[in-house]
Amino acid sequence: MKCSLAFLVLSTQVLYAGLERYSHLVVADVSPAAPAGGEVRVTYLGTNGFQFDSSNHALLVDPYFSRINLWRVVLGSPVQPDENRIDNAMKHLASKVDAIVVTHGHVDHLLDAPVLMRKTEARLIGSRTAVELAARAGVPASRCHAVTEGDELRVGPWRIRAFAATHDRLFWIVPFEGEVRGSGPPRRAADWVCGEPLAYLIEIAGQRIFIDSGGTPAVLPPGDIAPVDLAILGAALPDSRARFSAAVRRLHPRYVSPTHQDNFFRPLSAGFQFGPLTDAPGLLRAYKREAPPGQLILFDYFRPWTLRRE
Repeated sequence: MKCSLAFLVLSTQVLYAGLERYSHLVVADVSPAAPAGGEVRVTYLGTNGFQFDSSNHALLVDPYFSRINLWRVVLGSPVQPDENRIDNAMKHLASKVDAIVVTHGHVDHLLDAPVLMRKTEARLIGSRTAVELAARAGVPASRCHAVTEGDELRVGPWRIRAFAATHDRLFWIVPFEGEVRGSGPPRRAADWVCGEPLAYLIEIAGQRIFIDSGGTPAVLPPGDIAPVDLAILGAALPDSRARFSAAVRRLHPRYVSPTHQDNFFRPLSAGFQFGPLTDAPGLLRAYKREAPPGQLILFDYFRPWTLRRE
């Protein structure tokens, strides 16, 4: 199955281009001025990664810059963070980060977090499994905070609430779904297991941002947190695309952006390319047809956009 998946990915990449055809939906600031009071600057980092910054405070969600080659994942080869790629990406990040929030333990969400914690002095917020994996990768337990559904915490000016989520299925299964194995550090992509997926409501400067990494139609965001200012919803696979409009209706956002749509086996320096299992045209057609609330927007790598009050 792994080899057939790899063949599918590699053989269909040529069918998918970048964001050019959707340039009318891509948002970015004209000038890089720091956000004023009541504003949050949003920077897309690739995969499901984002930086939010406001009033000299920054928060990262699912930062992943190493972009491990597909064959290393498929063949079960050892993987490790790519410090050169991380350092290049950090040129676009705040020098000090209050916290790194992760939605689940997969390699494309958590692998780089321990390195970034060391470089930015950030603490880690995530599920029990994500925290255990980070600790096995060398992160001090004192800098980790395990959260579960219903938890709320404050980190500096940030108010962060955690909600239960699900992971979308790849060919009827959740990839690397099992328990953390062994007693040593994670070595291969399969060691970075999903654990307990979470979604978050992040609040700062009067702005409310909901973010997840995808999911299934059976689990939607809670309706009692609506309205939000920005909804960032994973849309990598059929499950998450099937729930997209219903999730937007629950959240009633001013702006909504599908994420986790790029080919995260390619380095960021190669530019945005839609992943071979995504379906941006279909998602946008359904969004137009079903007309849920919110202005649909897209982000490109490292092009900040400021979320302002109405």
